[in-house]
Amino acid sequence: MVERYPSRSLCQPQDHRARDYAPGLDAQKKTLRASERDEAAREAFRQQIGQRSADDFVILDECGSNLNLTPLYARAPRRERAYGTVPRNTPPNTTLIASLTLDGMGPAMLLEGATDSLAMEVYVEQVLVPSLREGQVVVMDNLSAHKGTRVAELISECKCELWFLPSYSPDLSPIEQAFAKLKSAWRRTEARTQEALSQAITTSLDTITRDDAQSFFGDCGYHRISVQPI
Repeated sequence: MVERYPSRSLCQPQDHRARDYAPGLDAQKKTLRASERDEAAREAFRQQIGQRSADDFVILDECGSNLNLTPLYARAPRRERAYGTVPRNTPPNTTLIASLTLDGMGPAMLLEGATDSLAMEVYVEQVLVPSLREGQVVVMDNLSAHKGTRVAELISECKCELWFLPSYSPDLSPIEQAFAKLKSAWRRTEARTQEALSQAITTSLDTITRDDAQSFFGDCGYHRISVQPI
């Protein structure tokens, strides 16, 4: 038995809903965020940072890079694709651990591979702690490597505080914007050796100016600036 179908093109779209959008609305790409965000915790954190001067904060995080970085955009004749080449076989990521204050990028450390608890302890003890002053607040995200007991002890011994960001809240971390600017510079460099990549990372840190840092802090809600006595 031959089953027959209505005589219509199988390529015909089956969605007959109106394609018109409501007045004043345009189709846009969605901006996605984690559904696991705790908005009450985020608001509490905003209130917490609002009670302190922005120059009290030291934002700490890490950022990965590799030998296959290249600019995301390029020029090409109209209606033609822009092509580029990148290596597919690359070594493990090079990780930058760094801090950000209102003055710009702070002490930094490079390591091969991902951040673990031992690497974080070494960074905090040998690199970060010598730069801290009493009363500062070190802010980190909730990466497990950040939550080691020794890390907390080292910061407390400096008479500084350790705060953790609410979960899934990179928008409350000013250093995320700094890393975005740095990574754009690394892409333009297109380093293809480990030495060239390390040099590109080191050189780029000074491109985060005090004006940049103040803008990043302000965008994330760290608005209060203490007035230093003359």
